[in-house]
Amino acid sequence: MIKVILPLALLALAVLYKIHKDFEGDLRKAILDVVLLLFLLFATGFTVYLRVYTPLLFFHISLLLVGWGSYLLYLFGKGRKIILILSPLVTIIAFFAAGLWFGD
Repeated sequence: MIKVILPLALLALAVLYKIHKDFEGDLRKAILDVVLLLFLLFATGFTVYLRVYTPLLFFHISLLLVGWGSYLLYLFGKGRKIILILSPLVTIIAFFAAGLWFGD
């Protein structure tokens, strides 16, 4: 578990440093950046629960890679697609829908 937490914590610290360094009084953008970071950290942590549905797990991991890549591009000003950052939300919703559909 430490193999996952340590790189993720280092990535989060680097992103927070980038947000702090680029902060120029635009509180709205800084809050949006932090909220998107917290969402991606939540979605990455949610991967543990998706092991129940293996195909959904692989799809979630691929969407996480797209989400993290899009977030880094967003931070460095290369992309503005917030929908790609929120893409892991699709598999989280599908997980709960499958639980309601196939659950007891």
